[in-house]
Amino acid sequence: MKPDTPVVVDVRAIDVGYFSIKLSLGRKLVGDSSTIATALFPSLAPRLPAGLTPQSALHGKPDGCVVAVEDVNYFVGRDAILYSSGREPREVLADYSQTDKYLALMRGALHYIFKDAQAKSELVIRHLVLGLPLNTFGENRDKLAQRAMGEHLLPDPVHPGAHRRITVERASVIVQPQGALVSYAANHTKTFQDGWVLVVDPGGGTLDWYVARGRLPNWQRSGAYPKSMLACAYAVADKIDATWRDNFEIIERIDKAIRENAPSFKTGGQTYELSNFATGIEAVLKESTDKMVAKLGSLDNLDTILFTGGGAKVYHDFFSKRYPKLASIMAMDDDPVFANVKGFHVAGEIMSMPVRA
Repeated sequence: MKPDTPVVVDVRAIDVGYFSIKLSLGRKLVGDSSTIATALFPSLAPRLPAGLTPQSALHGKPDGCVVAVEDVNYFVGRDAILYSSGREPREVLADYSQTDKYLALMRGALHYIFKDAQAKSELVIRHLVLGLPLNTFGENRDKLAQRAMGEHLLPDPVHPGAHRRITVERASVIVQPQGALVSYAANHTKTFQDGWVLVVDPGGGTLDWYVARGRLPNWQRSGAYPKSMLACAYAVADKIDATWRDNFEIIERIDKAIRENAPSFKTGGQTYELSNFATGIEAVLKESTDKMVAKLGSLDNLDTILFTGGGAKVYHDFFSKRYPKLASIMAMDDDPVFANVKGFHVAGEIMSMPVRA
């Protein structure tokens, strides 16, 4: 292959969250099955000092890439923590998808897609699918699609001044929990019902819920609330040291302990029993689920409640205690962390199919 020959891929998907970035790498053959390959990296995009070149930043071959946005260089990828100042605030913003950090993280995902495709200098993505929370979807869908389409240049890690080019020919944006429903339906064709389905998707920044009859959405009952797993971690941090809110690693440790129902977490040589902070965590869970139930109205006509996302088990357990009569229709997603991005990918494949006359 000539170095300047573009590599072309049909569909890829990216899910930019507050805790992590998930992406699809196309279908891979595992045994006799076609499986959507995925990857993830932390939602960190530390700025590089002005005097540090992309080549210098990549000395030692850290896992990631340098991304330029508005003439500012960021390091994005699995080893982004190596360039962190130790203070990485995470605010839940309505216009998150329009920020420089979001674009840097999205381009970091494009770097991993480029690398997986074994492109030399240029990659063309025929169709890229992204997601947004329901509370920002209407306002930002078209803006994000326009932002994603077109040419993205990433500094070449080997040749100073050279760039790797990624061109996105078409971009679509869907609501995040819709991706989980698409993925669930694709993997449970025999058991998937055409009745009312509620998808509960607790991510880092927002609790999203999506109501559909079969695959047709009911937007009036769907919605989002800007408090979820990140707010749970903050509720713990605020009781110990409010400055921890801006410390990425400590918040990650607290979040991991909450999601795994661990008895404690450790930081700075100290062990903190999670039970001492149960009241604050439950207050966040109650507040966000109360908002969801108020928007849903009656729960009695639901046929399936699917829990997905990074906080799926936390919300599943909490909801089961509050509504034990609904336990028989509650289900945990098979792959809650990657369900949305896999659903985005499947949706992209469906949308890219030729229309039959």
